[in-house]
Amino acid sequence: MPGRIPDDFIESLLERVDIVDVIGARLDLKPAGRGEFKALCPFHTEKSPSFTVSADKQFYHCFGCQAHGTAVGFLMQYDGLEFPAAIEELARAAGLEVPREAGAPIARKHDRLYQALSSAQDWFRRQLGASEAARAYLKGRGFDRDTVEAFGIGYAPRAWQALADHLGREGYTHSELEQAGLVSLRDGRVSDKFRDRVMFPIHDRRGRVIAFGGRVIGDGQPKYMNSPETPVFHKGRELYRLYQVRRGGLPERILVVEGYMDAAALYQHGLTDSVATLGTAVTPDHLDALFKATPLVLFCFDGDRAGRQAAWRGLEAALPMMKDNRELRFLFLPEGEDPDSLVRSQGKAALEAMMASAPSLSSFFFDQLSRRVDMETIDGRARLVALAEPYLERLPAGPFADLMRAELKRRAGHSGRARARSAPPLRDEQAPGLVDRPLTPVQYAVALLVQRPELVADPAVCVSEVPGQIKGLAFLRELIEFCRARPHLSTAKLLELWRDRPEAPWLGQLASRQIIADREAMPQALAQTLARIRGLQIQARVRELQQAQMNQGGLDHERADELRRLLSQRHEHKDQ
Repeated sequence: MPGRIPDDFIESLLERVDIVDVIGARLDLKPAGRGEFKALCPFHTEKSPSFTVSADKQFYHCFGCQAHGTAVGFLMQYDGLEFPAAIEELARAAGLEVPREAGAPIARKHDRLYQALSSAQDWFRRQLGASEAARAYLKGRGFDRDTVEAFGIGYAPRAWQALADHLGREGYTHSELEQAGLVSLRDGRVSDKFRDRVMFPIHDRRGRVIAFGGRVIGDGQPKYMNSPETPVFHKGRELYRLYQVRRGGLPERILVVEGYMDAAALYQHGLTDSVATLGTAVTPDHLDALFKATPLVLFCFDGDRAGRQAAWRGLEAALPMMKDNRELRFLFLPEGEDPDSLVRSQGKAALEAMMASAPSLSSFFFDQLSRRVDMETIDGRARLVALAEPYLERLPAGPFADLMRAELKRRAGHSGRARARSAPPLRDEQAPGLVDRPLTPVQYAVALLVQRPELVADPAVCVSEVPGQIKGLAFLRELIEFCRARPHLSTAKLLELWRDRPEAPWLGQLASRQIIADREAMPQALAQTLARIRGLQIQARVRELQQAQMNQGGLDHERADELRRLLSQRHEHKDQ
């Protein structure tokens, strides 16, 4: 099984790639000064560019939404890749093969399941080529060859254990195939999970096949069937085709439908930003994944009572996530229609028009609650406030929550019990204590080193051995030693090598913070900061010794000498 990617390869890879080229291939970058470029941020809606790319730091940062990172991080956020897949993508562009450390302790334990599922997908595709009935069914449903290829559609033949026999010959055990959700084991007998069905592969956010959806060709039941829950597939976390949609960049919107046949039909008619749920209600995990990919999520439901109940459950799941630059809409289809039938009978333009007029979360919310009360009476409007209050309490503090209460006041004459807030909250991605607050001397020194790791080449860059305790000093010392051991370290390399460290988000914030206007003045600024830190160490140690002197009624000879020496140094430090 492949192990972890070696750190020295990541360093070498980041030397070979240029973040300007990586991002420039996806965004329209404009020069903005020496080694700096700007573009409209792809991660939030804006009219003037606040997204910057630094060739010197090999780092990007958006001053609007605070998104930031390296070339690896950009591919992870923009292309929807996980870390190993982003490394592999950069390596492919650089013409490099990604090495793996043999026998590494973090080797992936589910690789056999992924391999079995991938082999099953290849086999299903070959069976479709051999089945005239399956191809005729797809043609009858209106799917052309391009759509079949784009969706990787296959066919599971009407046989009890054809797939099990095939994968058994490839070395997979019945137990492994059962864990992968491909077969059923009963009383020692094995049978294929899917039979006589058109097969749709389901991918995770790294593009790996993790499950299948099957639509029966004949009159069998159930009409649609998904893989069961497995160690690699959880219906409440995955969305069909989200990987493919994100591979094309971050779309302006994503339309969420209920079935993979609907998604395929919409794709064939030019609506390529469609994904599907997998037989489960909308979950917070679904919404989190969707809002990481787009600012506008549009759910498509049947217009009947069941559809509106499903929409309300989706609304409830979404409320805690409704932050700035996020929008949720609900499209209710006419009775008897689904996205597949509607787009085929009325065309793309008709569905686009319905999407444009779909109710927003706020409209759907207040309209649904208002139907339950008499809005013509004070009593009814008071009851609306009471009904709305528990839901509004779930909203995160911010403009959306404020506007929702303003709308409640407009409709009912009262805004409810708004929570008192002393200050706006930090964004999730912002490290505590860093946003618009002055940096401590230790934080300032760390920021200088993150932005210019090569400053440690000066032997004078070190932490004093004075034993005074200052918060963050051990980390600063570790950072200096880390940078000194790697003479060619850059900001991007440092951040990637420390990606899994708990300090990584904090370092990312420091890397993007404007701490000094003149880059050439950084060495002097670092020297002055380290001198100040030494003074703080002396003060801290003096306090420790003086406290010990008071508590113990005096100091031994060695510590008394240390105190006299430090007091003298403290006076000298003040005079400088």
